[in-house]
Amino acid sequence: MTTTPNGSPAWTRSSDYVTYGGDPSKANYQSQGVVNPRTDVGAEAFARLVADTASVMRTCEFASMTIVCDDVTPGPPTVQNCRLMTGVTAISYVGDAPPAGFPSVARNGDGDVTVTFDASYTDPYGVSGDFIAQDPVACLTGSTPGVANPELVSDTEVRVRAAELDGDAATGATFTLTVGSGT
Repeated sequence: MTTTPNGSPAWTRSSDYVTYGGDPSKANYQSQGVVNPRTDVGAEAFARLVADTASVMRTCEFASMTIVCDDVTPGPPTVQNCRLMTGVTAISYVGDAPPAGFPSVARNGDGDVTVTFDASYTDPYGVSGDFIAQDPVACLTGSTPGVANPELVSDTEVRVRAAELDGDAATGATFTLTVGSGT
């Protein structure tokens, strides 16, 4: 028997505790406890579980990735790793040739890239949901002190400009980027 969840995927941020099966008046059958507390979940524990799940889904990031700019050649940036709600790749890829379902990354200039996500993603159960980038956070890593400034360009694009402390573009910058999502 296959069970397909109802409701939208987590990254749409439209699910609440009811979507996950919660109900304020949920109670154990005839006020009896669970049959086997080592394997069964009681109504009180289930209500807490779905409320916690809904809270986590509202706050967790959709994507976290590490990007290395190729400003010497110059060429497309390299994505060292990328973790999405829909999948993980620990194998690096060139930004203009991402694996299916992962964002592409284009070079705009020294330390300046644009990350482009798909307009929608599908979860493991085949349920799709629109993607709208929100709350990008970037952090320059490595030995060069500086900053990485993310900017929302559109619903699916985030531009990051890395700069040294003197304001010059950070050549060959490495930075992390986390992006939330919502509707």
